Amino acid sequence: MKEKSTLANIFYNSFGTMFYYGCQWLTTILIVRLSGYQDAGNYSLAMTFTAAFAIFALFNTRQYQVSDVKGEYSDKTYITSRYIAMGAAFLICAIGLLFNAYTPYQWGIILLYMVFKCVEAWVDVYHGICQKKGRMDFICYSFLMRGVLMIVSFCGLIYITGNLMYGVLAMTVSTFLVVFFYDRVMALKFVEKDRADFKALKTLMVILVPLVVVAVTNNLSISLPKYFLERYFDETVLGYYSSVATPSMIVQVGANTIFVPLITPLADKLLADDKKGFAGILKKVFLAFVVLSALAVIVSFLLGEWFLVQVFGEEIRPYAYLFVPIITTTLLISINACLFPVCTVFREIKGQLAVGILGILSSLIASMVLVKRYCMDGVVIALLITLGIQIIIEIYLVFRRMKKWKEI
Repeated sequence: MKEKSTLANIFYNSFGTMFYYGCQWLTTILIVRLSGYQDAGNYSLAMTFTAAFAIFALFNTRQYQVSDVKGEYSDKTYITSRYIAMGAAFLICAIGLLFNAYTPYQWGIILLYMVFKCVEAWVDVYHGICQKKGRMDFICYSFLMRGVLMIVSFCGLIYITGNLMYGVLAMTVSTFLVVFFYDRVMALKFVEKDRADFKALKTLMVILVPLVVVAVTNNLSISLPKYFLERYFDETVLGYYSSVATPSMIVQVGANTIFVPLITPLADKLLADDKKGFAGILKKVFLAFVVLSALAVIVSFLLGEWFLVQVFGEEIRPYAYLFVPIITTTLLISINACLFPVCTVFREIKGQLAVGILGILSSLIASMVLVKRYCMDGVVIALLITLGIQIIIEIYLVFRRMKKWKEI
């Protein structure tokens, strides 16, 4: 099958991803309308608690997979590694619940949501195969189907039963069906009919362990402030914060979708020793981020409060002042998320470990002190401190590598 152009792949990936995560964002709004702020808090709790384990399920394979332009590891090896990571992630998540005093209802929601995240991790490895083959249109169609079915199944079951747990179960089943009958079938058309090399599998997973540690610590550093918000206060307060924060997901996804299709071209430029071409891609992404960031801040400042009140009602107005600061943290999260794969392409593993470790330490200390004292404001401040530290280190790593790069 003929590859799509880089520009076409950016369009397909951006449109599909924005649509899908827009649907996920809608679930966080509709849960408030259908079931109230307490269940919105429980839903946010499930997202927050499973976030790090979901990253573990991904095993940070995608960036390594699509930048493996030499074909060092087979597609079957990548697929098998994902199965192992998914099983381990779910088990660790279940064990982690034992150390938290959640209700049986919260347990059920969290575990079902973790299954949902494992299914998302499963489809991600198939999307990596399609991306390497230059067919991100297949990925777009998957996002569209899963997004529509997610909204219909999630909202339909909650409306019928009044139970969030059944809503999460329904969207998990609908997602599984699309992945099994569409994504798996389309991706396997590109996969050679051989078995995974278990020696290569072991080597791959050992290589990826440091990157997984970094990805998990990065995610934990972002999730910890919200975790402490629920611990120090309650799920209703977390529900208010999460409701204000949900529109920012669109900004984050929009920023990330611009960069994801460019990982393979960056790896190709590195392999071809094309420093000028590599730097050219980074400059274009930087300019796109500047424009997107300015637009996001201006729009959120002018329309943020009005939009939140229209969507969530007058009850959310006292917390609307948080919207612009949250958008700012979201933009920093996006910058962090885009610098991370650049470091992966450069194989700056030790530097990334420093980013992850310093990030989680700063987040833990800032969250324990600031969230307890300043509540929701403390969450924002803790995130700004943590992300600032991580981004400074990552920029240093990229500049250091670019400075050392001497073309042949």
